[in-house]
Amino acid sequence: MRSWWVWVGAPWRVLALLVLLTAAGAVSTVPRAGDWLGSWKQALSTGTGASVFIGPVAAGVACLVYARLRSSAMSEVILQSRRDLRCWLQPLLGVWGLACGALGVVSLATTTLAALAGAPAYPQYWWVVPASFGVLAAQVALGAAIGYASARAWLAPVAVVLVFLLFLWTVVGPVPAFFTTGGATASLAGQRFAPAGWTALGLAGLALAVVILAAAMLAARQHRLLVATWPRRAGVAAALVGWLAGWFVVGDADRLLATEPRPALTCAGSDPEVCLFAETPRPLDDLAAKVDRQAAALQALGVPVPARFADVGTDWAAHRGGVVVLLDEYASPTVGEDRATDTLVRPAACAADFGDEPPFAAFDARYLLGRWLQVRAGVLEPAPDAPDRAWLRSAEADAWVSATYRRLGACAFEEIRMPDGLG
Repeated sequence: MRSWWVWVGAPWRVLALLVLLTAAGAVSTVPRAGDWLGSWKQALSTGTGASVFIGPVAAGVACLVYARLRSSAMSEVILQSRRDLRCWLQPLLGVWGLACGALGVVSLATTTLAALAGAPAYPQYWWVVPASFGVLAAQVALGAAIGYASARAWLAPVAVVLVFLLFLWTVVGPVPAFFTTGGATASLAGQRFAPAGWTALGLAGLALAVVILAAAMLAARQHRLLVATWPRRAGVAAALVGWLAGWFVVGDADRLLATEPRPALTCAGSDPEVCLFAETPRPLDDLAAKVDRQAAALQALGVPVPARFADVGTDWAAHRGGVVVLLDEYASPTVGEDRATDTLVRPAACAADFGDEPPFAAFDARYLLGRWLQVRAGVLEPAPDAPDRAWLRSAEADAWVSATYRRLGACAFEEIRMPDGLG
C-alpha cells in the first residue's frame, strides 16, 4: 500500500494534500453560501462543482509527482516490471483518490449545512458525487501527462493554470462541457439531476483520462506501457472511441438537469395564500406576511385578488392564480418588500411573460402599481419631487389600479393604458 503514496511523500504529506484539496474546494463554495444554503440541490451542485478548483490543484500535484518519477531511476525499473502499468498508475490513482475524497467532503459539508438551515434533503441524488469523479480523473491525468512527458517539475503551476483554463474553455467555448460538474447559480427548484447526462459526463472523463495518458506515453517514447498487449491496445482504442462519442453526447451543462413539470409546494397565509417550492421554503413565512400586508389595499378597493400566489414550474400554462417572484432570495429567511410587491403585481401566469418579446406595457403598469401598493402599505414614501407623488394618493389612482389589476389578471396587456403624464 505504501507504493500508492511513495511519490507523494510521508503520511503527513498525504494528509496535508487532502487538507489542501479540501481547502481548494472550500474556496469555491464558501463565498457563495448565501446562495445555496436555502436549497439542498443547489448545495449539492455547488459541492460537486468544487472540482473547478480541486481538479487544477490535483493536476499540479500529479504533474510534480510524475516529473519526479520520470527523472528518477525508478521509471526504468517500473518499465521492466511484470506489473509495469499497475506500478506506473499507482501514484496517479493515489492523487485521484485524494481529489475524490476532497470533493466528497466538500459536497457532504455543503448539503449538511443546507439541511441544517432548513432546506429539505434529497439524498437520492448523492450519486452525482461519484459521477463527478470521472471529471477529476481527466484533470489529474492531464497533470500527470504534462509531468511525465516533460520530466520538469517546474511545470506544475502550468498544469494548474491549464486545467483551470480548460474548464473555462469548455464552459464558454465550442468544446463540450467535459469539466463541468455543477456549480449551479440558481436554486434548481423544480429540477432534478439527469442520470443519463451525469453518466455520460463521468464516462467521458474517464475515457479522456486514458487518452491523455496514452498521448503522454507516446510523447515520452514509452508507449509500451499502454500498447504492449492486445487488451491494453483495445482499452486505449475503446477509450478513444468513448471520448469521441462523449464529444457529441455530453454537449453542454444543461444536459445534467431535467425539469419537473409539477414540483411539490408548501404554503402559508390564507388571504391570499402564498406557496413556494417545497424544496426551498426558507423565506415562505416572511413573504406570506408581506404579501398579506400589501394586498390589503387592493382588497379595500374590492379588487379581486387571486386566492393563491405560487412558484411556477415549467408547466406555467396550466398554472392558475398569481405567480410568486423571487430572484436570489430562496436562501434567506426574509425577503424585501419588493419581492412581495413583484408577486402581487402578477395575478396570473400569462403567455406574454414567458414569450420571446418582453411585455413592455405590463412592465410599466406593474412598476406604477407596485409603487401604489407600497405607498398604501406604508413602506414607501415618494420623493417630494416625484412626478407621481400626488397621483399615488388620489382617487384617480384607485380607479386606475382597479381597472389595471383586472387586466393584468386577465392577461389583457393590450388593453392597459397608463395615466396621463406617467406613461
